[in-house]
This record gives sequence, structure tokens and C-alpha cells, in this order.
Amino acid sequence: MINKMYALHPHIPPEIISKFENAYGLRIEPIPDGKVITLCFESQDDGFKLTNSGLSDYDSERNLTDIFFCNVKGNAVSLFPSLYISENDMKKEGDYSTESKSYDKILRILRNNVKVNPDLQGLLDLFTSEADTVFAEVDQYLNSQKKELFVLTLEIDGLSIGRSPLYESIRDKAAEEYYKDYYTLSNKTVEGSDLACSMCFEPKEKLWGYVSVYNFYTSKTDLAPIAGGLRKELAHNNFPVCPGCAKKLKQLKPVVDQYFAFRFCGFDYLLIPEYIAGSSEEETMDLIVDIMVSQFAAEPGELLDTRLGSFTLGKRKKIVDSNSKEVFDYLAETKNTAAYTMLFYAENKNEFKLLSTVENVFPSQFKDIFAAKERAESHAVFKDLPGKKGEANYDLSFRFDLLREFLPVASKIEGDFSKSFLETTRSIFKQEQISYSFLLQIIVDVIRRRFTNEDNYGLSARKAFLILKFLNYLGCIKPNKHKVQKEVNVNAIYEEFFAEHQDFFDTNAKKSVFMTGVLTQHLLDIQFTDRGAAPFRNRLNGMKLNPALVNRIFTEAIEKLEQYDKNFYRELQSDIAKLMITGGLEDLSNDEISYFFTLGMTLNKQFKTKKPEETENKE
Repeated sequence: MINKMYALHPHIPPEIISKFENAYGLRIEPIPDGKVITLCFESQDDGFKLTNSGLSDYDSERNLTDIFFCNVKGNAVSLFPSLYISENDMKKEGDYSTESKSYDKILRILRNNVKVNPDLQGLLDLFTSEADTVFAEVDQYLNSQKKELFVLTLEIDGLSIGRSPLYESIRDKAAEEYYKDYYTLSNKTVEGSDLACSMCFEPKEKLWGYVSVYNFYTSKTDLAPIAGGLRKELAHNNFPVCPGCAKKLKQLKPVVDQYFAFRFCGFDYLLIPEYIAGSSEEETMDLIVDIMVSQFAAEPGELLDTRLGSFTLGKRKKIVDSNSKEVFDYLAETKNTAAYTMLFYAENKNEFKLLSTVENVFPSQFKDIFAAKERAESHAVFKDLPGKKGEANYDLSFRFDLLREFLPVASKIEGDFSKSFLETTRSIFKQEQISYSFLLQIIVDVIRRRFTNEDNYGLSARKAFLILKFLNYLGCIKPNKHKVQKEVNVNAIYEEFFAEHQDFFDTNAKKSVFMTGVLTQHLLDIQFTDRGAAPFRNRLNGMKLNPALVNRIFTEAIEKLEQYDKNFYRELQSDIAKLMITGGLEDLSNDEISYFFTLGMTLNKQFKTKKPEETENKE
């Protein structure tokens, strides 16, 4: 992955690299609605004096020239006295305190500053002995904003940290230490020599062994030698990187984090292109970088810049969810001269955890996904569905957040299926096989739970059908095939439906289960109309169905319809009986039976001829 990231460097426009580059590790990203508290000091013969303060909006460009605010994790501190503070973190036991979390950090920074420039001792003395003055100054901004974060910085004699001569030596030291983690172990310099760099593949006199751009490469930990088979001080033999390439990787990280990082149904991931084959690597990679940089500035659903020409699709096609920025639709229109790696990760403080990697996804595979999506969505059962009260009708669309409804992530009620969701996602992008039995099991589990809770299980069944159709068209699942049975003719409206969906209704048994579900819902609608309740629902065994239960439900449903003198469905009853006689129910799994029965209940209105006295069950 790091090598693929490194290969991007020559294709990133210099103005973009310079936009993110700084020699001190300063924060480059904006802070939405961020505010900066500036404490203003005046240098005097006997030390420093706090004269006034000010509040301003945080500005990313100004940070690189004046504020010098760095991203630090955990309880670490940077060399510069610019840091996050809040009222809560400036107080201890309800009162402002020098022992508070934020103030302790300020004092630690200033002590480090004095070690580099003793002329700042007076500033440290002021923060130590006149803390109440500092507290009074910041309180006017923090008061009543207990959890809100502010960036605290300072100026001396009207000059910011980035311009003050008192901080010149500290700026120099920060620049010197910018790459220090790459070549030091326990504060000792450790370098290799006369090895080939693992990035540029050229022999170099000096090699660094700790170039951990992302913290999934932990060569300094106690367990690292086990994986690498080397002592930590010899890590450069395992992953040698020359200083020049290390600097390029350092330059690339913020660029990748900005333009090649996306969200996927709650997961963070990087999408890294890699040139594979063709006549013009430079042209191909430049185009891809252009697309990915351009999409960053576009709002969700917004068209990209017209310079992308044929890659502007007219209407943005979304495949992840309704809110995330996506680039798959544009990349699908490029040629197979590049492939993509999707790297899903979770970052927490100093930990960068790899969750899943999908390597070598080609544009043609993106295109196949969109083709399968459009084909699945084209069926009438997913069109013109009734919206919520007061809302317009809508068409059901396949997106990955639909799949996540059945494979929830970190749900307190339904559990955490993160691993299964990512594995299924990987199979979809790679168009590899997914267990049909596994999918039916998780689908039916969700439907049963919602049926029991009297939730909208019917919509879940319809969404599941869209997912199954999509996966089938993509070639990721193979619905269970059963032995060929005697052909049975049923009502034309059912024949048309089964012909349209013959990939799932290829046996008489599946058709009979589905139609029994239709008949059952007809009965429930009649009960709801006549009694305001549907007691036959209790006879469905919480949707935990098997062949014997389907036969019982069929018989009892007919008895109830005759009892109510409202058996308007004798032709349907006859067709089900003809299908059942041919057998085959025992060949279906209980999950198949439960799902096709529920789907029949869900779609019953599509086959229903209403009588004047009937109304619909609004469940």
C-alpha cells in the first residue's frame, strides 16, 4: 500500500503538495467554526507582561505562518505554545487550576521552550506565578462554553509564534525533528547504509528504518521483531527507506488524507490508484488524480468540473449512501489501465488499525457494479413505493447502506457485524462468491425480529429482494438450484412475475410458498378490515417456518376465509394446491421458506383484486 501511495507523488500537482507542505508538522486541515484565543505579551527587562488578548476565527493558511498549531495525540505536546483548551480542561474540581489538563500542557511546552531558548524563562515564570492573570484573561472566552474547544496561542511584542525571533531557534529545532521518528530509537540515531531503498529501489548510502507514515507499521514495538524476524535496531534491513523518499511520503500523507480518503457506511477508507498497463502512464494517472481532486470540492450529488469531459455522467450515481462523497461512478468510465486499492481503517489516538483491504479493483468492476445496480432497480416491485405520511412515492435504490441494515455495525440491539459487512463489501467489489445460505440467514433473522416487534418487516423483505437481485446480476451469489419439476400453469399475473424473477422462482415449491404468503396476507387484510386486528398473525410462528407449517397455514387460511364467507381467492387456492402436489418443499431450507413466504406477504397487493368492502391492512 505504501509503495502504491509513493507512486502517486509525480502525478500530484506541485501546487497541491506545496499547499500541504510545512517543515514543522503543523495542522493543515481547517477547523470548522474554530476560534483562536491569542494572549498578547510584552517583553520587559525583568521578564514578560500579559497586556491583552483577542478572539479570532481559525484560518488554515494563517496557521502555517503565524499560529503554529500542531495536531498532537493523547497527552503529548508540540514544541509550540499553541494548543486546544476548553473550560473543562482548564479546571480541576470546578476551579481554574495550574494542575488542570490544559494548563499542565502549557507549562510542559514552555519548559521545553526554555531548554531551547533560555530567554523565554520569564514567560514560563509568568505562567507559573501569575496563573490567575492568565485564567482571568481566558475566562472571558471560555465562560459558559464548558466543552467547546478553542485554540490558544500567544504573541510577543506583536509578533506571532511563526514570526517572533524568540521562537526562531524553536522553529529550527522543530524542523530538525520533523523526521526524527524515522531514524531514532530511544532517542538514539539508528541508520542503515549501502542498501536499496524499498521505495525508489536505488542503492543509497543512508537508510531509515522507522518510516511509519501510518501507524500500522510499528517497527519500534516489542512485538515487531517477531513479525520481521529482526532486532528493532536493525529495522532498516526489513523496510529501508532513503531520506529523499521518506520526505516524499511525508509530503504525500496529508494529500492522500484530503483527496483520496472517503467514508463508506461509517468506515474510513483510502482509495489508492495504481498504474497497471497501457501506452501512457502519465496521462492515465494524471487524469485519475484530476478526477479525485475535483470530486473533493464537489458537494454530494453535484456534477464535477466539465474538464472531465466524457466522465461527467449527467447525473451522479451513488452506490455507498445518500450523503457520502463518491468517485466510483467517474472511475468506472476510465480504462482498465489502472487498478485501485481500498484500505478500510480505524484510527484512534496513536493506533492505526487496518480493518480490511480490497486490492486490484478495476474500472470495469466498478462499471459492472453500476450495471447490476441499474438492472436490479429496474423491476416494477421496486418502483413507486408509498412514502411516509405526507411524503411522495419513491423508487427503491440499491446502495451499500441498504446492505448494512442486515449486517449492522456496532448495534447495541442487533450486534456488530462489521467483519461480515466488510468481507461482503470486498466480495462485491471483487465480484467474488458470497454464501447464499449465509445471506438468507441474516436476512431472515432481521425480518423475524421486525415481525415480532411489529416493525415494517415488509419493507425489509423488499429491500432484501433488491439486494439479492443485485448480487445475482453481479454474479456474487448462486441461488439454490433444485431438481426440475412438472410444469404447472397458474394465473397469468403470477406467471408473469415468476418469469420476470425466474432466477429465484425456478421450482414449484418456491412458487407455492410465495403464493401461500400472498394468500395469508389477503386473509390478514380481511381480518384487519372487519375486526381492526389480524389474529391469524399469531399462527405464523414468528416467521420461523418449515414445510409442515406452510401446509398448516395454507389449510387454516382457507378455513378462515370460508368461515368469514369471503373466500375471493379460490383460483389462487387452486393454483397453490396444484403446485404443492408436485412436492419439493422438503428440498427448501427453512430460511428459504420463511423468506419467500414473507416476500409473498409483502407483495400481495400486486396480485390483489380488491372488493368494494375491503381496505388495506396499514401495518
